[in-house]
Amino acid sequence: MRKQPEITEKTKQKFEDAFWELAAEKPISKIAVSELTKRAGYNRSTFYEYFVDTDHLLNYVEKKLLDETKATIIQVYAENVSLENLFPIIFMAMNEKIYILMGPNGDSGFHAKIKEEIIPLVTKYFPIPADAPNFDYLSSFVNSAMFGLLQHWNEKGKDISSEEISGMMQSLVLHGLLNYVTPRV
Repeated sequence: MRKQPEITEKTKQKFEDAFWELAAEKPISKIAVSELTKRAGYNRSTFYEYFVDTDHLLNYVEKKLLDETKATIIQVYAENVSLENLFPIIFMAMNEKIYILMGPNGDSGFHAKIKEEIIPLVTKYFPIPADAPNFDYLSSFVNSAMFGLLQHWNEKGKDISSEEISGMMQSLVLHGLLNYVTPRV
């Protein structure tokens, strides 16, 4: 007998919620099926009806998160994007789950997934022509710098405002480090 789609989605959501709760508490690599099932309120056999193992669940939640992030970026970009509001849009698309996955207790392979899925959406709005020499290197530099800055900000407990970090990111990318730290006369 096949389960009703609403029950299937509700059950998967419970496992997903349990995963995120545990991932906020401990390294993802240390999350066990027994912890997930206890937190979600189901038994092991129910978990295995939906997921092969914890890696399968990790891939499931990452894909869902990346799809949601892409949809947010596409929706906001479709409305009106200029260079001035690009960085707040990137900032807005980031959420706690991304920080968990990119953090020291996260998934070491997630950054590569971000580069593959999200960066192409964002890169087309950079002030670097796609046909510029070594565009892929320039794009990689900018994206690594942006995600590194956001990750550091998250690790420091978001000790400065979102407007300040967004403005810092924009200034650094558009004008460079020296222009950022050198007082303007």
